Amino acid sequence: MKLSAFILSNLEPILQEWENFASTLVPLKHANKSELRDHAAAVLKVIATDLETEQGEAASIAKSQGLAPPAQNDTAAEIHAADRLAAGFDGEQVMAEYRALRASVLRLWARNVEITTSASVQDMVRFNEAIDQAQSESMARYTTMLRDAQTLFLAILGHDVRTPLGAISMGAQVLLHDQTLPEKVLKIGQRIFNSSKRMDEIVRDLLDFSTSHLGSGIPIDPSTVDLSHICQCVVEEARAFHPERHIEMDVDGDLIGAWDGARISQAFSNLLSNAIEHGKPGTPIEVSIVGQKEAIVYTVQNEGKPIAPARLRTLFDPVKRFAIRTASERAGSHAPNLGLGLYVVKEIVAAHSGEVSVDFGPEETVIFKVTLPRITPSRRNDD
Repeated sequence: MKLSAFILSNLEPILQEWENFASTLVPLKHANKSELRDHAAAVLKVIATDLETEQGEAASIAKSQGLAPPAQNDTAAEIHAADRLAAGFDGEQVMAEYRALRASVLRLWARNVEITTSASVQDMVRFNEAIDQAQSESMARYTTMLRDAQTLFLAILGHDVRTPLGAISMGAQVLLHDQTLPEKVLKIGQRIFNSSKRMDEIVRDLLDFSTSHLGSGIPIDPSTVDLSHICQCVVEEARAFHPERHIEMDVDGDLIGAWDGARISQAFSNLLSNAIEHGKPGTPIEVSIVGQKEAIVYTVQNEGKPIAPARLRTLFDPVKRFAIRTASERAGSHAPNLGLGLYVVKEIVAAHSGEVSVDFGPEETVIFKVTLPRITPSRRNDD
């Protein structure tokens, strides 16, 4: 008997084994029959249909590489993943169901059929391909939904933090404007204000990180701006907050054009903050902005430790950067931050159809370079 026919004619015993296994998983220990089986029957019927569908070698190779033709509607495996996420499953439990299903079907089939012919072996190969495809669809949907939920959580968190943070900043400013207070109190007020400003920048980056994942990137609103003025303001602010650092600036060429000034200022500031944080103390930081015929080139150069190739590949991805940290880096009191600043830089530059890159010069010099085309990008924010 062909495996596809066996699956359809023995659907109930296969589903019973699925149900028995699902009931051992903590989230479904007290679930009813319908919840335990969920979309298992639909998944099996899709697999049986796939086994009956003619498939050439090229299609088989493409499927094994995850290049199967995309479905027009949600598949049974994708819907199953959404239901399992709602039931409280973790990724390992979703994977475990498919491992158990694979083992159950092949074990039950082997009891009824001698797997000795080439056709039987081919059935097994096709069945494993189909299970892998269903498993991939489930995990892709599961991870997407989980990531979106986590991103939304971060967005809400960042939004909620801004209200008390604003109150702290306003309170600090009230203290600073009262010159009758003792000098010690004014110094504390200045520290509170500086810290609240830094916290606001972190929250802003967090909100941008969340927004870019939930939508189509960071929104921009281009208007005519002078990037030389923006660059000057960013450098002067950095000098005020870090008087111990020597920051040089060079401006050249026509720097007037249509960009989102606030966003560009944010990107420039993030790159300069990165240089201050990671540059060698006592060494100068060189900022340059040059207006060329078709683009604006902004560079920030500092002396610092060489960046390992593995870290360079994930430099603008904060999640992957965090994932490859060593245990000591994660636990250490001087562990690097989450790296949202560089991610936001990349997204802002991409929204302007530009590019950001990192290169290395002599004497352990690290050079971040932003290229912004003069072509005005389309407006991307919603009014």
